[in-house]
Amino acid sequence: MPKTFKSSLIGFMLCLVFMLFTFNAVSFAQEKKQEKKVDAKLLAEIAGNYEFEYQGQVIVFVFSVEDGKLMGAPEGDAQEIIEPVEGEEMTFVGYSPEGTEYQFKFARDDEGKITKCTVSVPAMGIEIEGAKIKDGSAE
Repeated sequence: MPKTFKSSLIGFMLCLVFMLFTFNAVSFAQEKKQEKKVDAKLLAEIAGNYEFEYQGQVIVFVFSVEDGKLMGAPEGDAQEIIEPVEGEEMTFVGYSPEGTEYQFKFARDDEGKITKCTVSVPAMGIEIEGAKIKDGSAE
């Protein structure tokens, strides 16, 4: 009987170690997910319409905040979630319905207001700077 008790105790200890490892892994994954969260105040500052000109055409991108996430799309299109880029402040990445990656880097002006956005499409080698607009005119 002592041998059975000893093997049961070892089995219990192994199970406990496994459970602790599993909970630590889940906790670590949640911490990583929380790190990607962006301050709600910053997202509110970013939200708005930004005008870009490329090859003689003007495109307006609309950015908004829903459920604590930045959403964006060209004016008139359905908005998609734009995820923050880890380690880069005020930089986000989104994908078109066709799968093309778009990177958005927002910048502050001399007064500290977010008024600029640079959009780049790495696959096409395109980089365009846009300005936040209000009532149809650039700020």
